[in-house]
Amino acid sequence: MDSVKKINITAAIIALFWVALGILLCYGAIRLGVGSATEPGSGFIFVWSGLILVVLSLIAFAESLRNGEEASPGVGVLNWRKIVLVLLALLLYAFFLERLGFVLTTFLLLSFLLGLIQGAHWGKSLGVAGAAALGSYAMFELWLKIRLPHGIFGF
Repeated sequence: MDSVKKINITAAIIALFWVALGILLCYGAIRLGVGSATEPGSGFIFVWSGLILVVLSLIAFAESLRNGEEASPGVGVLNWRKIVLVLLALLLYAFFLERLGFVLTTFLLLSFLLGLIQGAHWGKSLGVAGAAALGSYAMFELWLKIRLPHGIFGF
């Protein structure tokens, strides 16, 4: 009987929950209207988000079946300081988004999260934050023509 592998029931149930949520997201998005890549409808981004969620959840479900019992069943100690700092940073992001603009506010948030919270090297944090902020701006503002807050500096 030792050759029988126990599956990680908790991880499997959680993965199936996310599969169901992704399917519901796709269903609701299709009802909104998907449109096309050149003229996306209201549900376009939600359909793709739901599909990605379903695929990743199915991968997690397969991993829970393949890997079996989790090695450490406990969650561990929560770092409340980091949790509070992240929540505070998100609140400040929402407050300053209109005032400072999307690019600057996103750059500052990501720099903070990567540098202080994650503990990455500051050079790497600033580079990744800058690339993510400018890449997001290019994708939404320039490519998809979605108006983002420009703030007091005009960008």
